Amino acid sequence: MIQIHTSKALAADLKSHLIEMPTNPGAMQWYAHRVYILRRKCVIAMEARSRYAIVFTGLTKPDFERFTDFFLDRLMREALSICRLNDEQSGHLAALIMLLGESVQITAGSDRSVQAHINEVARELHWMSHDIGYLPEHDSHEFNFGLRMNQMLRKRKGDKDYFYPLEKLREFWLGLLGHMAPTPDNGVRRH
Repeated sequence: MIQIHTSKALAADLKSHLIEMPTNPGAMQWYAHRVYILRRKCVIAMEARSRYAIVFTGLTKPDFERFTDFFLDRLMREALSICRLNDEQSGHLAALIMLLGESVQITAGSDRSVQAHINEVARELHWMSHDIGYLPEHDSHEFNFGLRMNQMLRKRKGDKDYFYPLEKLREFWLGLLGHMAPTPDNGVRRH
């Protein structure tokens, strides 16, 4: 299960998807916020534990209507890219992400600590886009910008040391993959 907690700004764009639901500690927790950059709507989603950011730029009303699909597609492609697995392992990871994505809950809510990191990513996106005069236009450009952001040191309350979000999320996916066993149909099941 994946829970996406939205800021008030993003909740206005995703109101048809919003449900009231308490936080499920067993679910993967993402926080998302919408900003305007170069007069275009951009969404920054950040995973709570790793502080890994996924950036979406230039979203329109139809994009928000299909936001869950956009999010899951990008999550899968980015996970496969950062984990650098062989074809068989990639298939297992893709099946695992599809299993997690079977239940995506979008709810209003925020976390001040995660929001502070989202704001840092938003500032970097703002500065970069104003320097070059445009936003990242394709998924690959958004991913490259995100890679840069996810290779910046971050720190969470309670953590002793700084960490790189990309490495932290990669460790999560590989650890989860190690706890799952492949099934004959290339799916996964719990040990």
